[in-house]
Amino acid sequence: MFLNKIYLIICLSFVHFHLLLAQTNPINEIDVLSDTLSLNNPQALDLSLEEDIILKRMQSLDDSSPMDFTYNKYTKFYIDRYLGKDLKLINRMLGISAYYFPMMEQQLDRFQIPLELKYLAIVESSLNPKARSRSGATGLWQFMYPTGKEYGLNVTSYIDERQDPLKSTIAACTYFQSLYNMFGDWNLVLAAYNGGPGYLKRVMAKTELSDFWELRPHLRKETQGYIPKFIAVSYVMSFYKELEIEVFDAHLKVSERDTISFKRQTPYSLVSNMFCVSIETLNYLNPSFKTEILPEGEIIYLPSDVLMDVVRNEDYFYEYLEKVDNKEILVDEIRLVYVVQKGDYLGKIAREYGLTVPNIKQWNKLHSDNLSIGDQLILYIPDEN
Repeated sequence: MFLNKIYLIICLSFVHFHLLLAQTNPINEIDVLSDTLSLNNPQALDLSLEEDIILKRMQSLDDSSPMDFTYNKYTKFYIDRYLGKDLKLINRMLGISAYYFPMMEQQLDRFQIPLELKYLAIVESSLNPKARSRSGATGLWQFMYPTGKEYGLNVTSYIDERQDPLKSTIAACTYFQSLYNMFGDWNLVLAAYNGGPGYLKRVMAKTELSDFWELRPHLRKETQGYIPKFIAVSYVMSFYKELEIEVFDAHLKVSERDTISFKRQTPYSLVSNMFCVSIETLNYLNPSFKTEILPEGEIIYLPSDVLMDVVRNEDYFYEYLEKVDNKEILVDEIRLVYVVQKGDYLGKIAREYGLTVPNIKQWNKLHSDNLSIGDQLILYIPDEN
């Protein structure tokens, strides 16, 4: 009996120590919490009222989706994080999602894929179509160049369709379908999307495991946290009203838009000046363009009222564009006469004024790169005012 009391005191002291550790070092909370708090085993822990509410909400998500919404120490860690230091991210995502989620839901439904996968775009890119990782993954769905090409996303000097919200979402749906046909489990689909299907297959073959939560300790650190992050984001975004989370205004005011293609390559600045649409709006509606130039023949988005103005004034617009090309009209640039000095060459002059050698040769009708001291060159440089 005496030994049992000593053992009990030691155990209580050990628990007390870990509780203090969790309070003083919250960043390591994920390493301290019990692993048994899950939908599959809710009785294994004496739940607090707050955790009981979370568990019931998770259960409702789990019941309404073919995806697995497990609540355990890993998902709890990220829920706490999104409701804590990353709360402003969720505030912004709630505002921006009103623009992107309807389109995503439409495509996910068309491909008969769980609609909850829209939340993965928050984990991947924070709903930024121009997001680019250090490894080169780009767009809402963070496609690497080879995978993007494999799923039909074109990349040129002017366009990166990985940044096109609609085209990249269609490509992501196709990829999700392919991964599900390969693994037959949505948690494994997410793990493969993050780490690559080849990598996941090798780990599964080595460990002879097929359940993500059993497989998790054998995966890379990023992939270990990927599914818990997705579950946590899904929970917070789904129950933001109950959690009393504020929705930040995303200032995405364009409600109606339409498509058009220009017969000639057209700078954003000309469209902006002629039709009173901001360059910010053009960038926002057409994130797949790498530069502020609308390529010839490419389909672009414009606000519906602006598009009607373009159609009504199409002939005048192209006449105006011709005069701009011929430098009869200068838009956001000034004309400069440059006198060639000793040591000058076209590349040096182009770098100094932020121009290109072909443009300088075109403006001055030069047939070679040869220059002589005292030659006068016409340069059209950006107007800083």
